[in-house]
Amino acid sequence: MAPVRVAVIAASSQVRASLQTLVEASPALEFTGSAADAETLVDCLAGSVPDVVVTDIEPEVSDALKTLFEPGHAPPALVLLSDDPDSESILDALPTDAVAILSHNAMPAEIVVSIEAVAAGLCVLSPDILAKLLAGRKPRHTTASGESFEALTLREIEVLAMLADGLGNKEIARQLDISDNTVKFHLSSIFGKLGATNRTEAVMLGMRHGFIMV
Repeated sequence: MAPVRVAVIAASSQVRASLQTLVEASPALEFTGSAADAETLVDCLAGSVPDVVVTDIEPEVSDALKTLFEPGHAPPALVLLSDDPDSESILDALPTDAVAILSHNAMPAEIVVSIEAVAAGLCVLSPDILAKLLAGRKPRHTTASGESFEALTLREIEVLAMLADGLGNKEIARQLDISDNTVKFHLSSIFGKLGATNRTEAVMLGMRHGFIMV
């Protein structure tokens, strides 16, 4: 599996150096460059678009990235280090769907896992802000018996089908060409949407709702 290409935007040279060291220490990640602002980063990368940008600059940075990289190219996924990660206004300013919003005090392991997650198209949000979003936007479906549940994504259905086949996390990761941590994110989402507490229950509920057939 190719490493995730990561660039860094931070006003402080110390923060940039710290994030660079963090990225370079992870075999799953590849550091591509850093800068104090989006415009300088684009010049530094000379047309190369990273998979993920880690930044401690407020969300407007993503708009700059969206316009300055090649036209028609999707903007990189974003890991935002914020003083107020629970602010709903941050989400309104982010044009990309794959995003992680973390505290400036996030642990190195949290940042690495979040980079891998957004590279796989996932979002990483605090429990508080996630609860607010789900309360207003969660799409739900109802079975013939009136039971309500949230629809799974196509990738989640793939993972659920592999669970039904008895595959473990590492085998699922290998077959889907994703990391073990990404598999864990998908499983957590599946369990939450179906209301399952373990793998067996998730499979049973998936069959009941028609997501998989065994």
